[in-house]
Amino acid sequence: MTLTRHAHPSSRSPRGLLRVSALAAGAALLAGCAAPLPTPDPEGEPDPAPPVLTEAQEAEVLTAVGTALEEADAETDPELLEGRVTGPALRIRTSQLEVAAKRKKADLVTELPTDVQGVVVPTTQTWPRTSYAVSEQPENLQSPRLIALDQDSARDQYELWGWVQLLPGIEMPSFADPALGSEAVAADDDSLLVTPQDAVAQYVDVLNLASKSDYADTFEDDPFRTFLASEAKRQGKALKAADGKRSMSFETLDEPVHAVRTADGGAMVMSSLTSLETLRVEEGGKVSPATETQKSLFGDADPTNALKIRYDDLVALYVPPAESDEQVRLLGYTHVATAARTD
Repeated sequence: MTLTRHAHPSSRSPRGLLRVSALAAGAALLAGCAAPLPTPDPEGEPDPAPPVLTEAQEAEVLTAVGTALEEADAETDPELLEGRVTGPALRIRTSQLEVAAKRKKADLVTELPTDVQGVVVPTTQTWPRTSYAVSEQPENLQSPRLIALDQDSARDQYELWGWVQLLPGIEMPSFADPALGSEAVAADDDSLLVTPQDAVAQYVDVLNLASKSDYADTFEDDPFRTFLASEAKRQGKALKAADGKRSMSFETLDEPVHAVRTADGGAMVMSSLTSLETLRVEEGGKVSPATETQKSLFGDADPTNALKIRYDDLVALYVPPAESDEQVRLLGYTHVATAARTD
């Protein structure tokens, strides 16, 4: 018979019991201190995209653009703008340099300082993307310029796309700190009082129809419309003696509207336009170009009873958020004659 020996409980080693007890206590302690596991939040929003340029990089871009402008101005050669100026800025600058070459004077070329007092850096992670800057006051003491710079792809350099001269004393909207960046706004964004593309189209309607426009109450009065009304009155009076008349019409262009979010949820919108001024007198009369720019653009052509002047225009608008009681307001504009011809 085989005997099985049972050890007395008191004869077992106490170390095993202590070890188990210590592990159990440790596990209990960890369980008591551990934070609950995170659970997905279906309502959570993704972190905002970071800015795609630093202020230092923006400064480098502006310096490069400024160098190209200076070299082209010095030589009155638009070809030197290649790779650093594009879109409406290129059309306007090319025309201004051609006029300067004909006149042998560059005093009518727009002064564009690239020393700036503030920048609006994009967070756009795709292309094209746009950054903005407000220049220091030019040496001619005109108002600062609002500058827009486009980058079409990752392989392309930033290029000057457009500028406007800010209205004297204008209060610019606030933007996010450049270290955080500002969101681009789609042309059809409906979080605003009107979408960016509609704001531009409606402003053009107001330029054409003034107080008769259905959208006149959407916009604050502004110096650009005051200037246009004053010119219409002045030229209309001069043409009346020759049984003549003047007309001016603005159109939008098939080019992208540029828009960026402001700190209050609104948007700053920039867009290129075109306008045509027609001066006409009775048959047998002659209408000659009046300004130095018009004369250079018109060249040696013989005047007739009609003169047509084409302008390249840019406007910058502030569009409030949808819930705002504010009106859309003009921040600045560019209005430059780029062609002149007979009928």
